Amino acid sequence: MRLAGAVDIGATNTKIGIVGEDGRVFRRTTIPTRSGNEPDHLVDAIAAELRPMLDAVTDERNQVVAIGIAIAGFLDREHTMMVANANLRGLCDFPLRRAFEERFELDCHLEVDSNATTMAEYRFGMGRGITNLLGMVFGTGVGGGVIVGGRLLRFTGECVGDIGHVIVEPGGRQCTCGARGCLEAVACSAALSERAEGRAVREVIAEAKNGDRSAISAISATGEFIGLGLATLVQIFAPERIVIGGGLAAAGDLLIEAARSSFRKHAGDDFRDRVEIVGSSFDGWEGIVGAASIALSPHD
Repeated sequence: MRLAGAVDIGATNTKIGIVGEDGRVFRRTTIPTRSGNEPDHLVDAIAAELRPMLDAVTDERNQVVAIGIAIAGFLDREHTMMVANANLRGLCDFPLRRAFEERFELDCHLEVDSNATTMAEYRFGMGRGITNLLGMVFGTGVGGGVIVGGRLLRFTGECVGDIGHVIVEPGGRQCTCGARGCLEAVACSAALSERAEGRAVREVIAEAKNGDRSAISAISATGEFIGLGLATLVQIFAPERIVIGGGLAAAGDLLIEAARSSFRKHAGDDFRDRVEIVGSSFDGWEGIVGAASIALSPHD
């Protein structure tokens, strides 16, 4: 089987693994992205984790033929570097693809993380069989990828643009982009934590699943903003299905049902009962699955 090394660089954590051409994850780990202000140090830290994984899975039947790297932010047209992300300024304009190719001597493919996660859903997850798909990720930041007619939509920054920055609460919480009330500002991990009196997101989700009312309320309020944002985005992209992934999606139906309810409240007649909203089935690993899949079989 052909395999790919896979890296998903987020603003808080970086996920690393080995993924097969059928979407199976053979190895996985996570490291902090704390070295983001020193790009070479971050790449070295990733390499230190990934190289032993590559050695462990390579044999006569399985060959690692490429490395896929997903990163939060806009890319240049040649997919050699990330050029804009308010949450990862230290990596902007750093030749990331070349840095990986120098360390591994394999073909390396750089992709916007929202495109990678959406492609993972489209090929192997909750988006299979869907022609027009919107994939959303809610974590440290908020982003989305769009597939229209079976093809990734590339518009701004080699992706659909920063759709996490549609305004859903005028004058609301300050966003890293400089505006107030963006979907990212009110539906990110930090916003959920603030609603839960500073508790960590994992703690909030665990307590909500155990019936803690304040944690459930914080997740529900976040889901309401998500539904409102989705009601806006469907008017632009007209998806058949929306898949919600990222760290916040670990809340499961507590988040998804709140988003669905809010969506039905705010969406127009053409979309209210026609668009499905579902949670990702990848448990937060959709980024590495998509990055590897694109490296092994480029989509466009």
